[in-house]
Amino acid sequence: MKFVRNSKESINSTMKLDILFLNLHRRYLNLDANFGGFLGIYYLSAFLRRNFYEAKGFSGTLNQGKKILDKLCAENKISMLGLYCDYENVTENIFISRHVKENFNLPVIIGGPQATALDENFFVRSKCDAVVIGEGELTVLELAKFFIDGVGDLKNISGIIFLTESGLKKNPARPLIKNLDELPFITENCYLEPKNFYQDLNIMTGRGCPFHCAFCHEGIGKGVRLRSVENIFAEIDEYLEIYSGDELNIYFIDDTFTLNFERVKKICDGIKTRRKTHNINFFCEGHVHTLHKNPEMIRCLAESGCYRLQLGIESGNDEVLKIYEKNTTAEEILEVVKICVESGIREIYGNIILGGAFFGEKTFETDKKFVSELLKIGAGVIEIGVVTYYPLPQTKMTRCPENFGIKICDADFLTSVGDFPQIETDSADKLKISEMHRELENYISERMKKILQTRQIPTEKILSWFNQSSKNSRQSAWFMILKELEIIFAYYEMIYLCEGLESKDVKNFETAHPLRTFAIYQHLTRFDENSALICGEKFFGRELEILTLTTGKLSVAEIAEKICLPISELKKTLNRLEKNFLIVYTEF
Repeated sequence: MKFVRNSKESINSTMKLDILFLNLHRRYLNLDANFGGFLGIYYLSAFLRRNFYEAKGFSGTLNQGKKILDKLCAENKISMLGLYCDYENVTENIFISRHVKENFNLPVIIGGPQATALDENFFVRSKCDAVVIGEGELTVLELAKFFIDGVGDLKNISGIIFLTESGLKKNPARPLIKNLDELPFITENCYLEPKNFYQDLNIMTGRGCPFHCAFCHEGIGKGVRLRSVENIFAEIDEYLEIYSGDELNIYFIDDTFTLNFERVKKICDGIKTRRKTHNINFFCEGHVHTLHKNPEMIRCLAESGCYRLQLGIESGNDEVLKIYEKNTTAEEILEVVKICVESGIREIYGNIILGGAFFGEKTFETDKKFVSELLKIGAGVIEIGVVTYYPLPQTKMTRCPENFGIKICDADFLTSVGDFPQIETDSADKLKISEMHRELENYISERMKKILQTRQIPTEKILSWFNQSSKNSRQSAWFMILKELEIIFAYYEMIYLCEGLESKDVKNFETAHPLRTFAIYQHLTRFDENSALICGEKFFGRELEILTLTTGKLSVAEIAEKICLPISELKKTLNRLEKNFLIVYTEF
């Protein structure tokens, strides 16, 4: 990779940008987009900066990007624009590219996972100059030489498509970068604006995928290449030298992290060493089958600080998993989740895909049952997302949908931002799949609530969610569900704040003071003259009297004396109140 610009042409960072890379999406569904794991434009910036081009990247909303771009262009502080394109932001790229070409006449190039699906109509509408196919570093460098320095010819640049008078011209593919250790690290200088979360470090440890899941484009023609462990820790150590926070979260974003157990062990050992002097946790993705074959890998991950593991679950139906070529089974998934929980992995995440191969009522009910099993095994740990199948470009399912029992209704992603199906099956149309999507999400939510209501999760685990929430803005799905359960949340929050105790932690029960976690008037419904419903539980006269005295002002012994009731009998009612999260105890 000896494409180096003359060092005398290096531009000071205070001067104009040679190239700006943008990853822009509309603010879909009024949700903040999470760009943390999308490093592509920043790797391009780092690579071009090494080759003496002033390059930076920005990820944000379409409106934010346009304002920044208009200001830079109006001040003549940019020479070239690069746009990241995925399945959701094609129209954003069309608008921005055309806007820049018509108003500022700058070169515009586009790349990303959706690049292989961009046709002649896209070129006409966007007026872009070239689309990059595959890995971008070397290709974008040659394009920068051509558009900025006037060196070379488009027809000789591998890995691009461009529009000529006779139509689209697709040049030969560019060979993959073999040695990823040669790529520069992403630094703060690669960002147009400072990163928001310095406690988060996103790292790519490899590229490509050896698996060939029918719905995914990651394994298509992409050989696996892994960075050396030494190179990975050179990047981590460089970051630790400038990082001054209390806790560092490392996100290993690639699909291949758990591919090689020996490599994983070396990475885990390196993290363990650094955890002696730094508070480090990390996230990674794991392939179910490789983890099932090497269960000790899970324990290794947990012992070295892996707090969140993402698994490719997709379905609880073995036939569907086989059609997807997942090379795993539902039983393997359950076993891996069980081992993760037993090993101390704090969070597990996985998706269920609806509207995929031969989807219908039968597969849906199988998925519901499977989800229930997952939540039972992984109570308080596993988070399950629900998605509908995305017809990503060039996948087996997209190329031959009929072989999978699906019909693609919207290949251009014009009707959905993850909230509406783009496909139909023989057994379910788009509206039916959409209803099932809502039904499964609600089912998952209700199952999680039931698990919390029936105390299937240790108190220590729940308190850890409060601790995590206080340290950073990321909250687990379980914590979000807990917050929906007002009284249960108050119960655990009082314990977390050391303002209350569970009865098992009280030193002297008789001198302890029971304290309500809720306002009676907000949750009481009179049932008859001698009873009332509180939070769905029926309480009778003496029990109601006891409840009114749980203000924390009287001890257990004092309440017993006041109502002339033996402490053993009083304890029965207090136990019932505590079981339903209605009281905690204080020592005084």
